[in-house]
Amino acid sequence: MTKILKISPDDPEEDRLLYAADFLIGNRIFIYPTDTVYGLGCSIDSPSVERIFEIKKRNKNTPLSIAFSSIEMAAEYAVIGGNEKRFMMKRADKPYTFIVRKTNRIPDVVTAGKDTAGVRIPDHPVIRGIIKRAGIPVVTTSANLSGEAPPTSVDEIADEIKGAVELIIDSGPCRTGRPSRVVDLHSGKILRG
Repeated sequence: MTKILKISPDDPEEDRLLYAADFLIGNRIFIYPTDTVYGLGCSIDSPSVERIFEIKKRNKNTPLSIAFSSIEMAAEYAVIGGNEKRFMMKRADKPYTFIVRKTNRIPDVVTAGKDTAGVRIPDHPVIRGIIKRAGIPVVTTSANLSGEAPPTSVDEIADEIKGAVELIIDSGPCRTGRPSRVVDLHSGKILRG
């Protein structure tokens, strides 16, 4: 049975953040809010990563992104030099996914075997609070079936997706309502605008 946990987007309740953090530590898949759209994810080290591809009906050759609570946390998993860090800091409050070189702390299943990874620092206190309390980054992708529109509220998530997870965190509608801009920090190219 799927549990729906309401958490305030403006003043997240500490006990609820801790509950969700324990869920993340337990390697389970859950749905959560971000600044852009609702996400589907699990711990970066979880054996459940492969299940995310199955739930979304997503090609395993398409990489997933990783959400971190801070740029400093991201630097523990990815190669982020001075120029990259400055670029990221200027855009920390905007909906970006940064493509950077990964370290061996990021499993190949997450990046489809590529030597780069999509790094997200969602500007949303709920998911950042959960990641910070768990001390574990979250493999992240939008909570929709591949090819369908990404959901901006829990009501927009397909029943098939909802039924495949044990926990849905509901913090109301997402602020921007569209996927993040993807920028490759090595080439400077915008891959998704």
